[in-house]
Amino acid sequence: MTKRIQQDYFKRETAEVSNFITSLKDNVAPSGTFDSAAAADFMATATSQSSGVKIPETLQAVLDDCKDDAEKERVTRAILDGVKIYEEQHGMTVPADVAEQALHLAYATTSEAKRKYGAALDSASSVHHDQGSIQPNRAVVSILTTFAEAIPFAHYLPADIGSNEAKLAIVSHQAGNTFGAYSQNDLLDGTHSGGAYVGASRVNTSTPLTADGTVGGKLTVGQATSDTCDQSATGVKLLRGRSQVYVNGVLAAQEPINSSGSGNSPINGSITIAGTTYVIGGTINTDTGVYALTTTPKMPDTIPVTVEGFIDFERDPSVTPSIITSVSTFPLYAAPWRVITRQSIDGRTQMANELNLDPYSESIIAIQNQFANERHYNVLAKARRLAANNQSTYNFDWANRSTQLKRNDIWHDFGAALANASQQMAVDTMNHGITHLYVGKDIASQFLTLANDIFEPSGIAVRPGIFRVGRLFGQYEVYYTPKEVAETANSGNILCVGRATDVARNPIVLGDAVPPTVKPLLAGDDLREGAGFYARNFTAVNPHGPSSLGCATINVTNLR
Repeated sequence: MTKRIQQDYFKRETAEVSNFITSLKDNVAPSGTFDSAAAADFMATATSQSSGVKIPETLQAVLDDCKDDAEKERVTRAILDGVKIYEEQHGMTVPADVAEQALHLAYATTSEAKRKYGAALDSASSVHHDQGSIQPNRAVVSILTTFAEAIPFAHYLPADIGSNEAKLAIVSHQAGNTFGAYSQNDLLDGTHSGGAYVGASRVNTSTPLTADGTVGGKLTVGQATSDTCDQSATGVKLLRGRSQVYVNGVLAAQEPINSSGSGNSPINGSITIAGTTYVIGGTINTDTGVYALTTTPKMPDTIPVTVEGFIDFERDPSVTPSIITSVSTFPLYAAPWRVITRQSIDGRTQMANELNLDPYSESIIAIQNQFANERHYNVLAKARRLAANNQSTYNFDWANRSTQLKRNDIWHDFGAALANASQQMAVDTMNHGITHLYVGKDIASQFLTLANDIFEPSGIAVRPGIFRVGRLFGQYEVYYTPKEVAETANSGNILCVGRATDVARNPIVLGDAVPPTVKPLLAGDDLREGAGFYARNFTAVNPHGPSSLGCATINVTNLR
């Protein structure tokens, strides 16, 4: 079952791509089968913008380079095929940033990009090309490659083709002044949000420690905790007739609603506790926030007495709190990848004649596989290092627990450890918890034997490299990896990564300035032909500290 993921869009272009891809799927392949007539009608309608669905500008540039409707259909089909490949591999809908990245790389192959940036780019599958024309196969290969090789938990940020730079922007919110539970410039995001700041209520709790049962204190601008005001802070002007007193959380006394004048205002009431009735009296100064109460008879010292009043902002507008929104930008720069391959004319003809193999094509395939795998493992290595900030251990304790429980039951209990690590990640990142797990062959094989209510296998055939094993507890996507996850005979690490709800908050951010490029290398005097592979991209840990903490590791011990 394909899971729909949550993603927030802060760029108009990304939202347009999301809307376009969704509408394209619904109109062109509603049953999963490509309908060429529906494709032509949809693209024509989208081009005229009469349907409310806009063709992204990058894709429009690709379509403008196509010489006829057949070529446009190839591009459209490539988008749908790429979306299908992604969803089959990862069990979830295509994130808009991945689709946007695919269209960005397709744009890099267009004549418009060539005019802008002076770059003549080839596709990863071409051997030769016509210098005088732009062929849609380059865009098709770029689109399909991006979808097929996308890293499931990574977010993609298109890099500028000319400058090789992408800007990552983080929006944050701070307290504009010292007030309530916050000092000036304190963060108001994530778990920092929700303290006393906007509301007029001020609360202070104390106990009747004096011999006569007096309870005293002051309501101030500073709400130190949810129960106490900062007694060293400035007192506040209060709404007259609104203050209340709670004993053990129960309303026990209050200021008369018709109280008038200034300065002290009376408070009275009573409460019965364990058969004893306590009469509460005293005053609260609505100009300074100072209150003095008595309890008759004296209440036990252990009983908390809470006074709540409400700031009168009209009498003192200077204490009105403010919130500041700021944006921090971080530059990310693309770096090159390159490799060459050569074949002698004798070796090439011999392999073709005897084995019916083209060593040139085989070399290009190997280069592309190496590029995709190397980048994925590079991302996992970065995630593994980041996971040191959120480590925990789950004792499988098979030797002792196996007498009463099956492996299925013990793995079911693992859900609590996983949920704990996920919540900690949400606290650290101020955005999201765990979405993806990477495991070795031992833990992967154990997951595959679990009951269907715990683990849903992906159905993807096993392979030597990274692939999706299935979905754990209905929410965690599980992948097998032969690298970057340690396993011993009796234990195994689970690398946990969280995919953020938007690009800027992801722990790992990827981007490509240009699509992977293959250039034929002309034969020299030795008659050895070859090809040069070139890519320019970035694979970066998020430079925003809290956002980089979207990784965790759980060490499962005593598996046998």
